[in-house]
Amino acid sequence: MRRRTTTPALVALCVAGAVLLPGHAAQAQSDPVGVWNVRSRDMTDRATGGVRVVLLRVQEVDGELAAEITSIRNDFTPVEEFRHERGTMRLVYGSYEYMLRVDGDVLTGTLVSPLGTQEVEGVRQSETLTYVGDEPNEFRTTRPGVLGHRTLLDPPQGESDPAGWVTSRIDSVGDLALIVGRRAKVAVSFTNAEEFADDLLRNAGRPVTVLGAWVGERLRIERIEPEAP
Repeated sequence: MRRRTTTPALVALCVAGAVLLPGHAAQAQSDPVGVWNVRSRDMTDRATGGVRVVLLRVQEVDGELAAEITSIRNDFTPVEEFRHERGTMRLVYGSYEYMLRVDGDVLTGTLVSPLGTQEVEGVRQSETLTYVGDEPNEFRTTRPGVLGHRTLLDPPQGESDPAGWVTSRIDSVGDLALIVGRRAKVAVSFTNAEEFADDLLRNAGRPVTVLGAWVGERLRIERIEPEAP
């Protein structure tokens, strides 16, 4: 019967591995690099509820970490402030401030905005995908705004007939758009406006919430819910 022997070199290698592996594992557990699918509760405080989803991309540029986040138009925009230390990320984008903790492929933390503080969570995904999965899934959203004109935006403050102001300026229902933002207003057009023509015209000039999916820089409407008077 042969007996297994342990050489001094093998013992040294095992001891070194026992010392190094936990450190490498900890570093991997806190690595922020990648594309993160970050979810938070929709903050419109409306009956629709829903989930707000943004993509956060962290990558190394010239030896330093940099972060980008998806904007209202579903494209990546650099954040204004970003810091990473020991698995914790802090980033500021407009009036939104995220504090995120990396644990492997999972994110947890908080989001502070003018509407308050809430918990967020996220998962790491492939950089080549819009969403998690082998094929890009739809980037669905619950988006509040005012139904206005795609180039003239929403009715001026104090307008006595907001609906008339909008409808008198459109040539077709395709000119209607969801106007989002308060200071820097952005018009989001629709891919299927004709399909929802009645709802769009009925709510022209009014605050609404549109539930739908991004198709490039436009929204495919699934439902339109007017804001309660």
